[in-house]
Amino acid sequence: MRRTSDRVLFACAILLALPSLAGAAARNKLISKKFVWQVARTPHFDLHYYPGAEPLLPSVSEKLELAYRRVVPDLGVEIPGRSSFFLYLNHNDFEQTNIVDVDEGTGGVTEAFKNRFLVFNDGTERWLEHVITHEFVHVAQFNVLYSGFWKSIRLLKSVLYPLWFMEGMAEYFTGEIDGVQKDMVLRDAVTSGEWIPLTMLHGFNHVKPHQVTLAYKIGNAACDYIAEEYGPDKIGLLLGAIAARFDMGTAIEEILGLDLAELDSKLREELESRYAGAAPDLSEPEACGRPLTRPDGLYPVFNSNPAFLPDGTGFFYLSDRGGVTEVFRYDIEPGRSVSLDIQKRFPRVVENIHRSGSALSVSPDGRKLLFAGEKAQKDSLYVYDIARDRLKSIGFPLDGAASPQFSPDGSRILFIGMKNGVTDVYTASSGGKELRKVTDNPADENDVRFFPDGLRILFSREEPAPASPQRTARKLWVRDLRTGEESRLTDASGAQPAVSPDGSEILFAGDDDGISDLYRVPASGGKAARLTRVIGGNFTPAYFPGGKKFLFVSFRGGEQHIYESPAGAEVPVPPRPERMEEAAGPVPGEPSTGTAITRDGRPYRLRASTDFFFPIFFYSSTDGLFLSAYWQASENLGNHQVQAAVTYASALDFLNYQVLYSYQRFRPRLTLGFLGDTQDNVFTTTRETRREDAQYGEVAYPLGRFDELSFRFLTVNRRVRFEDDDFITVRLTGRENRAGLSFRRDVSQGRYLETTSGYRLESSYDESDRSNVFLTWHHFTPALREGTIAFRAFGGSSFGRDRQVFRVGGSDLLRGFGRFDPEFAASRFAVTNLELRFPLFLDLDAHVWFFFPDFLFKNVYGSVFTDNGVLWDRSGDFLKNGFDDVHNSLGLGLRFQSFVLQTFPVSIQLDLARRTSNGEYTFYLTLGPQF
Repeated sequence: MRRTSDRVLFACAILLALPSLAGAAARNKLISKKFVWQVARTPHFDLHYYPGAEPLLPSVSEKLELAYRRVVPDLGVEIPGRSSFFLYLNHNDFEQTNIVDVDEGTGGVTEAFKNRFLVFNDGTERWLEHVITHEFVHVAQFNVLYSGFWKSIRLLKSVLYPLWFMEGMAEYFTGEIDGVQKDMVLRDAVTSGEWIPLTMLHGFNHVKPHQVTLAYKIGNAACDYIAEEYGPDKIGLLLGAIAARFDMGTAIEEILGLDLAELDSKLREELESRYAGAAPDLSEPEACGRPLTRPDGLYPVFNSNPAFLPDGTGFFYLSDRGGVTEVFRYDIEPGRSVSLDIQKRFPRVVENIHRSGSALSVSPDGRKLLFAGEKAQKDSLYVYDIARDRLKSIGFPLDGAASPQFSPDGSRILFIGMKNGVTDVYTASSGGKELRKVTDNPADENDVRFFPDGLRILFSREEPAPASPQRTARKLWVRDLRTGEESRLTDASGAQPAVSPDGSEILFAGDDDGISDLYRVPASGGKAARLTRVIGGNFTPAYFPGGKKFLFVSFRGGEQHIYESPAGAEVPVPPRPERMEEAAGPVPGEPSTGTAITRDGRPYRLRASTDFFFPIFFYSSTDGLFLSAYWQASENLGNHQVQAAVTYASALDFLNYQVLYSYQRFRPRLTLGFLGDTQDNVFTTTRETRREDAQYGEVAYPLGRFDELSFRFLTVNRRVRFEDDDFITVRLTGRENRAGLSFRRDVSQGRYLETTSGYRLESSYDESDRSNVFLTWHHFTPALREGTIAFRAFGGSSFGRDRQVFRVGGSDLLRGFGRFDPEFAASRFAVTNLELRFPLFLDLDAHVWFFFPDFLFKNVYGSVFTDNGVLWDRSGDFLKNGFDDVHNSLGLGLRFQSFVLQTFPVSIQLDLARRTSNGEYTFYLTLGPQF
C-alpha cells in the first residue's frame, strides 16, 4: 500500500516541477515590491497589470489581439473563455512572480494549470511582440493537449511531448521577427558541427550552456520546413496527432509519412544547402582579426563587452567561463586573462552583473571600473576601485539601470535608466548625485557612449520598420548635451557603437543584410561602410586608446570570443554580399491602430481554483477500501497555494495525510501544515502500531539571493500501541513540541552539471526535549578541467535529558562504516569528506532507448576520496580523542550524470570504500552525489 502511494505522489511531484523546468530558480526568490494588480479586458484576454504600466496597455493589448488573430485561425483551435495575461514592467519585477519560478534567463512563461501566461517588458516593441506571440502559442497548444474531461490526467502526459516541437511551433508563429538571430545560430550550427539532432531535443535541460537558443531555433526551422514542404496546415495536424497518440514519432509518420530521424536528415540537408552554400562568400572571424580569447574545448563560453584601460596595456571584459557572468582582466603583453571574481568575493554587494549595451567603462585615470548589476531585485550601478579592491554600489530611484559610461573627464556618468517600462538616457555625477533625464522618448534607447569632447553623446534607438520582417530597426542617434539637438547618424541599422579616440569615426554592429557585422561611419554622419562579412556574427567593437585598431566580439562555433583587428583596422571584406533566403513561416500582420481594450482596469479579485487533482480508488471484500489522492489549488497570482495528499486503507487501519498552505506575497514566506502518519512495525514477538499527528509552521526570510534565514515549529501528538503474542496490549501517548532556527548561504557555482567553485554554509538549531545543533561547510576548488576538489565538514551535537544519538556510517557520511552499527553512533560527531572529482567522459550523449523511460548519459566522472569521523558523548571527550579514535576510509568512485526523458537530471553514483582500520571493503550504489 505504501509503495503504491509513494509512486502516485512521486508522479504528482514530477508534474508539479514541469512548469519551472526550463528556468528553475537557482537562488532565493526576493519579494521586494508590493504589487497592486488591476485587470483590463480586451476581446479575448484579461490583461493583468500594476501601477506604472498604464502607458503600455494600448500597445500590449494590440499585440495580444494580433497574436490571437495570427495563431487561432491557422491552428484551427478553439480557446474557450478568456486567457489570463500578466504584464511585468521589467525583469526584476518578473522574477518576483509567484505564478511559477523564473530566473535571469527566462523571458516569458505559460503554465498549463490555468493557462496563464506572463512576460516582462524590456523596453522594446520587438521583444514584446515576439514574446507575447510565442507564449500565446503555448496557450493554444495547451488547449489542444490538455482540454477535455479530467485535465489533471492529461497533464501527466506533459513529459511525452517533445520540446523541439512545442517551442519550435511557438517560434514559427512569431515569423521572422527574430530572423537575424535564428539565421546566425543555424548557419553557425550547420557549418561548425554544432548541430543537435531532433532526436536529442525531446527536452532541453541536458543541452550545454548557450545551446538553448539553438534548440529553440532548430525546432523553429523544423516547423518552417514542415510548413514549406508539406503545407502550413500540417503544423496544427501534428499538434492534434500527438494529443491523441502521445508519441511524436507516430504522429510524424501518420501526418508526414516519415520518421523523426528522416525528418531531421531532410531538415539538415535543407539548411546545409541554404547556409553552407553561402559560406564560401563569408569569412571566419580569424580572417577579420586575431583571437585573444579561445575555446577551452569543454563547454561554450560567451566573452563580450571589452573596455580598455586608458594606457592600452589591457582591457576588461565580461565572461561566463566560470558559470556566472564575471568581470575578467586581459593583459595584452603576456596575453593572459584573469577573473576579478567580483560576484564571488562581494556577494553581499552585487548578485548579478548585466551585459546589456555598453556594459563596462573604465575611468579616464584607469583607477575605477563601472558596470551595472543588481542586488535584491534592484538594479544599481557599481564602481570597482581597481587599486584598492573595493566595490561600491550607486542606487537611483529608477526601475532599471544599464549601459553605464564614464565621461571623458571622469566627473559624470551616463547610463540607460528605465522608469515605468520606458528606457531613456540619464546622467549623474560620478558619485551618483544630480540625477538628470537626458532624453524623453517612448522608444527604447540603449548602447550609450560619450564623444571625446564630453559635449555630445551617441546612442541607439528603436524605430518602427513596418516593411521589415523584424518590424523594428535600431538606429544610431547623436545628441548635443548643451542644446538638446538630436540627429540620426546614418540610415543603416546600428547598435553597440564605439567612438574613435579622436572622435572622427564610429564603429558599430549592423544587420541590414541579415548578418550582424561591423560597419564604419564618419562621426559627422553619412553612408556606413561595411568592414566584415562573417559566417556567425560580429558585435561590440572597442577602439584601442590612441589608435585605429579595435577589438570586437565574434560568434562562431556556438561561442563568443574577443578578437583584435589587424594594424590600421583594414579588415578584408569578401566581395559578394549574401542575403540569406528567408525561411517559411507566417508573415506578421499589421497591428490595428486603435486600442483593443474594451474595459478599463478594475482591481484584481482573489479567486482560487484547483490546479491538479489525481485520485486512486478501489474496493474489494478482502482488502476493504483503498484511497490515495493528491490535490493542489491556488489563486491566479500564486500568492496562496494549498497542497493536500491522503492515503487510506481500511483493512490495515492505515491513514496518511498531509495538508500544506503557503503564503508568498511578501518577502517572508509562510508555510503551515498538518500531517498524520500510521506505522505498523512487526518484531519477533511484538507488533507496534504507531500513530503520529503533527502541526507544522515555517517562516523563511531570504536575506539575499544567496542567504536565507528560517524559523520553524512542530508539535507532534503520538499514540503507540504494543501487542504481544499473548494479546497483552500496552498503550503510550505523548506530545512533543519543537522549534528551530536555520541559516543557509550558497555561493557555489559551476558551468554545467558539476559544482566546481564556491562554497555552501548551513547551520541549524532545534529545541525540544533535547537541543540539537548542526553545522555544515562545503567548499569547491576548480581542478583538472571541469573537475573539482570537494570538501565537506559536518558536525552535530545533542544536549539535554533525552539527547539524540547520531549515526555516522553509510554512503552519505562516513563510507565504509555500518549505517546502524552502535559502535559508530554517539550524541556528538564530526565528519569530513575530501574528494577529487575528475571527468572521464564529457558530453558522452549515450542514449538508452530500449526501455521506458529512456536515459541519456551525458558525463562520467571518477573520484578519489577519503572520509574521516570522530564521535563522543561528553564535551571533554573530544580533546581526549587520539589518532586511533579517528574513523577513516579511502575509496574510489564513479558518477554517471544522466537525464530521464532528456529532462529530469539523475546522478548515479558507485563508490567502493576501504576501512583503513581493518581493510574491510564496502560497495555503494546511490542516486545523486552526497555533497
